[in-house]
Order: sequence, then structure tokens, then C-alpha cells
Amino acid sequence: MLSLATAILLALATVSCDKQAPDNPLTIDWHRLAQTTITTKGDAYDDTVTSFTNVQAKKSSEVEGQSWFIAFSTGKTVYDAFVLSFHFDDIDKLKVGDTLPIRHFLFSFVFSNDSEASTCAYEGSVSLAEKADDHIVLHFQNLRFSCSFGDYLTNGFLYCPLVP
Repeated sequence: MLSLATAILLALATVSCDKQAPDNPLTIDWHRLAQTTITTKGDAYDDTVTSFTNVQAKKSSEVEGQSWFIAFSTGKTVYDAFVLSFHFDDIDKLKVGDTLPIRHFLFSFVFSNDSEASTCAYEGSVSLAEKADDHIVLHFQNLRFSCSFGDYLTNGFLYCPLVP
């Protein structure tokens, strides 16, 4: 009985690993999870790469008709601990594949007292790669921002719990 169960599990694992991803440009590549590459204006943290933690997307926000995204980096120092936040059109009205119309963008260092260690300007885009009742997946495509600490580039996919 044990060898039959093992054979069935092996067969299922083989079949599921052989599936080809469709030719959809927003197919989620979980090996390309959203990461931010840091190029500082000094030497200390050049080419540091960090990811996000404490990620959340809210269906509604204080801005009528807008949803809200917020994420904190995994950094622990003044130079790599940051928050990324922005509002976008109501998530219920967006479809998978849509580029988010970003508003009220903010990138800021949470441990810094330097007022220039924040920015409201960015380049690049964020698309909706997956949408469900309890989560969304965002696809960051060359999202760039700069402040007094350096230049930042975010690429990849990010799973975001979706809350009311």
C-alpha cells in the first residue's frame, strides 16, 4: 500500500512539473519576486538588493474611489529600511493585465530624519498580474525612484493580501 501511494504521488509530481506556462506576459514567474536594487550616492550600500515585507493592499482608502498599496522593505538600517506607498484606481474596477494608474506615490526611509530621504516622483509602471477576493499580485516593471540616499529600481512580482 505504501509503495502504491508513493508511486501515485511521484506520478502526480511529474505531471504537474511538466506543465508549460502560457504565453501570457503577465504569467507569474515566482522566481522573479519583487526586489529593489539600491545604488547609493555613497559607497556603503551600492548594489544592495532587498525585498518587501509587511505588504498590504486595501480595497478602499481615505481617497474616494481609490485603493491603496503599502509595503516595507526587509532592511534594518537607516539606508535600506524604507516604505513604498501609493494609491490607484478602485481595485474592483481593474482587470488582470491593467497598468495601475498610480496616484499619491511615496517612497521614504522610515529611520531617517533627512527630509530629502523621501520622494513622490517615480518612473516605470506597476501592473495587476493576478486578482482574487483575498489577494492581488502586482508586477513591478522598472519602477525607479531617487532621493538623497540614492537611486532605487524595483522589478518583479509581489503577492499582496487584499483587505477591506
